[in-house]
Order: sequence, then structure tokens, then C-alpha cells
Amino acid sequence: MADTTTPSICPLLNETRHLIDCLGYIDSTANEDADMKKLVSLQIQQQMAAMPAFDPSAYLAYLPALELETKEMKRVAAGVALDAINTNKYRVVPPSTGLLKKSQDLHAQVEAWQTANANAKVAIEYETSRILNLEMLNKYGADRWKLHVGVLSGVHDKCVMELDESKAATEAINIKRKQEQLLNADKLWGLERKRDDLLRKTQYIEAACDAIERDVKRLKTAA
Repeated sequence: MADTTTPSICPLLNETRHLIDCLGYIDSTANEDADMKKLVSLQIQQQMAAMPAFDPSAYLAYLPALELETKEMKRVAAGVALDAINTNKYRVVPPSTGLLKKSQDLHAQVEAWQTANANAKVAIEYETSRILNLEMLNKYGADRWKLHVGVLSGVHDKCVMELDESKAATEAINIKRKQEQLLNADKLWGLERKRDDLLRKTQYIEAACDAIERDVKRLKTAA
């Protein structure tokens, strides 16, 4: 008894919903009859073969795109190497001895010292920012982390609540299906017995007809 009233957000389930048609709460024959088990397994394989081919790359394509899909994520997906970060500006080193030789151009020496001085200022500013951040973390970090943990706890509680609601909805659907199937179980079993009786009668009649046909042929041959 397939439930087709509520469509799923997953297109794969929507496309194959018509293939799911069973009475799980009253079809107990499959658990008792080995031949029936083989038949059920064969039907499952046939249904799986009729389902659309699985495409891992498009498995979640029906879901909305994530906001995290930024340029950087696309770069990683494309396998493009990350541009090397220039760390020289964070190093506080004097100009090389080659630039400080007396034979070296004075303008080049001045430019080298200016570059070293600029790098030193950047390094000092960087360390100043680090000190400020550490002081702020020491003063406000605990409260911020407590707030963050509270937010995560709220998200967790919401997810748990949604999960419980989904489980409850699933259980309600299963209970409804079970009630519907058990309500009609006697009628279905009666129809099944009637079908089996008709099949046996049909087989008996066919066997009797075959016997009569053989007798007729024998009598015609004897005549």
C-alpha cells in the first residue's frame, strides 16, 4: 500500500515511488516460504534495475546551493594551487651585505634600508595587533565562548527537536499504515484463499479436460 499523498523533496524517491507497493504488516508469507523469499528478492532486483542510474556527482543536486560555495571552494574543487603567501614583509632583517658595499649605488642602499624599515613597521604593527587581540581575548574571550557554546547548544536542541518530530511523524505514518492494513487484513486473506481455491479448481479442471481429450483421441484412434 504505497503512500503517494506526501511527495518527498528527493526526486529519486518521487521518481520511484510507484515501484514501492507492499503490505509490510500483513505480508508474512515471505518470512515463511523460501520460494516467496526468492520471488521477493527477484522483484526487488527488478525494481532496483528500473530505478534511475545513481550519479554521485548529482546526488545532492536537488538541495539548495550552500552559501559556503565561494570562490575559494571552487578553486579547491578545480584543483588550482593556492598562491604562495609572501612572508618576507613580516621578517625584520637588515639589507643584505651585498647592498651595503661601498661600491654599491647609494640610491640602491637607501632603497634597501627603506624596504627594511617598512618591513619592520609592518612587523611591529602585526605584533601590536597580536598583543591587542590577546588582551581582548583574555578579557572577553571566556564570555564570548560561553555565548558561542550557548548558541551551539540552542542549535543542537533545535536539531534534536526536529529529529524527534520527524521520528514522530514517521511513527504516525507507520501506525496509520498498520491500522489500514490490519483493518483490511481479513478481507485480503479471504480473497487470497479464494484465489488459491480458484487456482486449484482451475488446475483440476484443466487436468480433467486433458484426460477427456486423451480419452477422445484414444476412442477416435480405436474407431
